[in-house]
Amino acid sequence: MHISFMAVPEHGHVQPGLPLVTELVARGHRVTYATTEQFTDVVAKAGATPVLHTTTFPERMPEDGDAGTRMFVTEYRAVIPQIEAAYADDRPDLIVCDIGAFQGPVLADRWGIPVVQISASYVALPDSNAEDFPKYVAAYGIPSELLVPRPCLVAMPRSFQFAGETVAGNFTFVGPMGSPPRWPGPADRPVLLISLGSSYTDRPDFFRDCVTAFADNGWHVEMAVGRFTDPAELGPLPENFVVRQWVPQASMLTRASTFITHAGMGGVMEALAQGVPLIAVPQAVDQLLTGPRIEELGLGRHIPRDEVTVERLRLALLDVSTDAGIAANLAKVKQEIADSGGVRRAADIVESQVEG
Repeated sequence: MHISFMAVPEHGHVQPGLPLVTELVARGHRVTYATTEQFTDVVAKAGATPVLHTTTFPERMPEDGDAGTRMFVTEYRAVIPQIEAAYADDRPDLIVCDIGAFQGPVLADRWGIPVVQISASYVALPDSNAEDFPKYVAAYGIPSELLVPRPCLVAMPRSFQFAGETVAGNFTFVGPMGSPPRWPGPADRPVLLISLGSSYTDRPDFFRDCVTAFADNGWHVEMAVGRFTDPAELGPLPENFVVRQWVPQASMLTRASTFITHAGMGGVMEALAQGVPLIAVPQAVDQLLTGPRIEELGLGRHIPRDEVTVERLRLALLDVSTDAGIAANLAKVKQEIADSGGVRRAADIVESQVEG
């Protein structure tokens, strides 16, 4: 079977589905991936053949949700003719797409093939209802094909979804799908991982506060500052700090004792799959929901971006690394993730759309 993957060109939209690419290739399927040059290497490493198109996405992502939605629509309109032309002589049997890649359902309907969506974030939000979505689609120019229910793999445990017990139908909570290699970090000290993800990292003051808060505190600290911050801007570093622009985050979380995160859903799920407590410092968009959600569920602490201080960071680290209640809640969610089926269950569902 030829399966085409599609996603908007952002790490948080591409990375959650890559383990599924690898699993489907291992099962003998041919997988292609419509993507941009930026993601060629990771897509190929996962086992897919890249099918390239250009993007309209800016280098810096907007923090405003309204602007973000319109950006997704602009991207859809720009890439759909490119992707359709690229597949003109090699039509797939099925499409698997990130829920933000509107081209997936549209092309599936044009080609008369099934489509399976992947949602790396919430599939319903507080105070929303089913009548809101058609109005949203019409207001923003989102293609009406998205009003047709599709099988959707939700890459989180059901307990993390708002009102998860009410979400049914075509949604299957398979949990995060990755199984990263264990990171060979120091065995003699606890490891603190700090990252604000890939999009909202122009925060040198935050990173400086972290350096001050955790200097020589008995922890080994790995801090990823992203593409918009030069590590040299932070000045001299304590001996217990390693600062880089990028780190193998999922792998490091196999050894981390605490994760300070912008509350991007991909990183949060990677941490919860390993039972790692969280300190959430949300920066924008759905992170502003996820930070409080982490604290509400007793999985860590939430510090609003504008309330970060050296002292609050220190107290939060002490709190999440010693609180028995947080540890117990993390153990329950870790087990729920393991029981959700992960990548194998996801691959079974994908295969069933054609073979079933």
